[in-house]
Amino acid sequence: MTNNTARYKFSFMKTDSLAARLNIAMNMAGMTQGALAKASGVSQPTIWRLTKGQAAGSRKLVDIAAALNVNVEWLAKGQGEMQGPSTKEGFSHTTPAASDVPVWTLAGKTSETVTTPNGVRAKKTWRAYLIDRNSGCAEATAGSIVIVDTEIPPESGDLVIARVHERISVYRYLEGPSNGFLTVDDPRLPAVELSSSAELIGVAIFLIRDLRR
Repeated sequence: MTNNTARYKFSFMKTDSLAARLNIAMNMAGMTQGALAKASGVSQPTIWRLTKGQAAGSRKLVDIAAALNVNVEWLAKGQGEMQGPSTKEGFSHTTPAASDVPVWTLAGKTSETVTTPNGVRAKKTWRAYLIDRNSGCAEATAGSIVIVDTEIPPESGDLVIARVHERISVYRYLEGPSNGFLTVDDPRLPAVELSSSAELIGVAIFLIRDLRR
């Protein structure tokens, strides 16, 4: 009975989502997000998104399941036993859902996805970015996820994602006589004119905030 205490402890908890199953497995293993990231080789922001239900899945679930000593098909889909012999010979990443948006970084498109709020159908022109530090705009705090449309034209006052001097962050767009400008909430900081070193990526259409910050 002692060896199975954790399983009984979590038997009453709902396991109908990837986030719920991942949190249960982490609790049983006594692993924090940071410890799991280190053990699985998966970035901590990805672990955070998965535990919050803000990512539909990850191609790294095999590595995460191995680090937690659980079956990957149980973790990914709730199929089979949590631990013990696997019911499948292998596991492949599920087909992306219509509400999945690929996560991008400065290096380009990653294998991770996030789910749009309320399951809104995603467009091919949408990208998701994780804000890893507080931006200059109060709405986009560290830990926020911003989904942008890379094709719609910005209007003055829009929140946008832009690359400035090899860093991606959130700015507020301001129309100008030529290229437009990127601004932040602090009026003491000068506006940055769009150029080859200050590139507009897309207009924010969804902002998912980490309310703990």
